[in-house]
Amino acid sequence: MIKLLVVDDEYAKIASISQVVMALDSSIQIEHASTSNEARRKLQENEYDLLIIDLNLPATLGASPTRNGGLEFFDLLLLDKAILLPDVIFLSALEDSLEEAEQAVNERGAIFCSYSTSDSGVWKQILSGKIKYASQRRARINAASPRFDVVVMTALGEPELSAVLKLKYGWKSLRFGNDPTGYHVGEIPRARGSLSVVAASARRKGMPSSAALVSKMVARFQPKYVVMLGICAGVKGKTNYGDVIVADPSWDWGSGKHAETDDGTRVFMAAPYPHPLDTHISQLAMEIGNEKVARELQAGWAGDMPEGKLSIRVGPMASGAAVLATSDAMQPITAQNREVLGVEMEAYAVMASADFACKPSPIPVAIKSVCDFADAEKNDLWQSYAAYTSAAFFNRLFTDEHLI
Repeated sequence: MIKLLVVDDEYAKIASISQVVMALDSSIQIEHASTSNEARRKLQENEYDLLIIDLNLPATLGASPTRNGGLEFFDLLLLDKAILLPDVIFLSALEDSLEEAEQAVNERGAIFCSYSTSDSGVWKQILSGKIKYASQRRARINAASPRFDVVVMTALGEPELSAVLKLKYGWKSLRFGNDPTGYHVGEIPRARGSLSVVAASARRKGMPSSAALVSKMVARFQPKYVVMLGICAGVKGKTNYGDVIVADPSWDWGSGKHAETDDGTRVFMAAPYPHPLDTHISQLAMEIGNEKVARELQAGWAGDMPEGKLSIRVGPMASGAAVLATSDAMQPITAQNREVLGVEMEAYAVMASADFACKPSPIPVAIKSVCDFADAEKNDLWQSYAAYTSAAFFNRLFTDEHLI
């Protein structure tokens, strides 16, 4: 979508500009700022394809316009490294000293147009040409690095990514010449309008691989949500095979200090940093994850099924660097949070990577399902079932009309 910012305090002129733009393409997003300070904030927070500036511009709300206000504003933009400058058109209704104004604008690498209300105004031709060029450029940028509403990632291709790709999203493969990762793109159907989604697998367990992949995907695709799906270990007695856990909070259970007491006893002094889930997502997941939905998800599985009912829970889930498969493996983790439901190896890395992403940073979500209990009886029997329930609940959550 083309985004245009008009910096002007004359509303009749803004209406004329909008009329020309909408006649070309009604999908173009036009934003307006009446002062240079307001426009600068917008440019720092958003990316635009075209910027239209009035020469006679006030600096702040309530201030009087100055003849060189637009030029002074543009000079500030040139010094502001936080702003990615788009194409710039100066559009002025002033009738005197036009040659001097045009020279000053041209020296800065922008285009000067004299505004008039006549139907044959040259400014309309120039504006139309710039919009057409911006549309072609944006199409090429989107083709080279398209944007998606939702990024989905898994640690493993099988069975985790395979379960995601069984969702009916019309998946297609996507590759980039400079990127070794293979992506899958699709559409999440919703009555209010579909969400674009891209999915990939780190192909390797652990926080480093997942952090690297999610950071790359967030930078490339600039999503609103980044979602980690897959399998985890559950706490025995609290969870059953296939139970869905929506992490809230997530933390690195191995974060801390190994030390010795005065008598030489080795101790681990845990220092985890819990990452809470977005409140809106957490509440929505709790409301959707009822017994009726759990029964429907369970009924949708065609293979062997474990005994007991499926549950969908929102609660604490810890991440760590090691695979756990001993009878007392959970003890030090449950000591950190007595309400912990599951343990896995990647979710916290995804949460932290989203936090450190460039603005606007995405909302991170981790949804994993129990495939074992991290004990001496650990096996792969229920991995495919758990991968299915994780992906299936993600589908229910993200097709819900209450999702922002």
